[in-house]
Amino acid sequence: MTTRHIGQIIYEGAQILDITGPMEVFSQAQRRLRAESSTTEPAYQLHLIAEAKGPVRTSSGLSLVADHGFGDNDLPELDTLLVAGGAGADGAARQPEILTFIRSRSTRVNRLASVCTGATILAAAGVLNGRRATTHWSEARELSAAHPEIQVVPDSIFVKDGQVYTSAGVTAGIDLALALVEEDYGRDLSLFIAKQLVVFMKRQGGQSQFSSTLARQTAAKGRLGEILGWMEKNPSTDLSVDALSLRCAMSQRNFSRTFKKETGMTPGKFVEKMRVELAAQQIETRDAGFKEIARDSGFKDEEMMRRAFKRQLNVLPHLYRKRFGQ
Repeated sequence: MTTRHIGQIIYEGAQILDITGPMEVFSQAQRRLRAESSTTEPAYQLHLIAEAKGPVRTSSGLSLVADHGFGDNDLPELDTLLVAGGAGADGAARQPEILTFIRSRSTRVNRLASVCTGATILAAAGVLNGRRATTHWSEARELSAAHPEIQVVPDSIFVKDGQVYTSAGVTAGIDLALALVEEDYGRDLSLFIAKQLVVFMKRQGGQSQFSSTLARQTAAKGRLGEILGWMEKNPSTDLSVDALSLRCAMSQRNFSRTFKKETGMTPGKFVEKMRVELAAQQIETRDAGFKEIARDSGFKDEEMMRRAFKRQLNVLPHLYRKRFGQ
């Protein structure tokens, strides 16, 4: 078993979960693989890297200890280099030492990745030029305006472009790390780690940062909380604006305005996203045919489900099953 060295750049004001979330995924993978193998050589070896070795204070006030400085001779060749985001990302993006290290290593690593606003640092280093990339949803517009040479994808959990990966905010770094482990050692190990970390579902990169479930939870205390819960339990019923506004005893105009204000989506977009999420879960866990899954998820027919998958996930159902099904 060849050891893959995983490096994580840390700096003053980095978000601690951007760092520890992905690193824990690799650590869990290492422990599982060691338990299943007779070899003593580790599958992964983790390294925290900063301008100088020693403690580095994160945005939470807690400090992490860097194993290596950028110029240390004992830093091994890295398979994967990760860059965290956080409140200090803008400052880090102006530090020549960090940018120089990223540029020098970007052509030597197999994978270069950022978590959350770590994309800002990769952009400043010039390694995202001409590539597709994502970041925290609240920073996507600013990243696009500051770096028009980057094709910013604001609504993805993570984006892979060649050997460069970028992920959305904070916990999306865990999704990214799970995908990297899957690339290295297969889906079964990745799903095992997801269960160990009590991650509800290993999300694919093309999945939206904004799920219908999250939207419902956000609006749970608002006027629409009850109707949103009812919609998810009854996806095959008439969920048109006309039917939903009638159920809420509201005018269609007022219902549509209130719905978008509390969920961030139009009723039509919410319904389609909800049905795609339900269908995706069934594809992952059931052997049923697409016609049955389409019906159970509320689609009129299989073709409508196919088109919705293409719009929401940019993948067709049969390819989704091939990638994520049992």
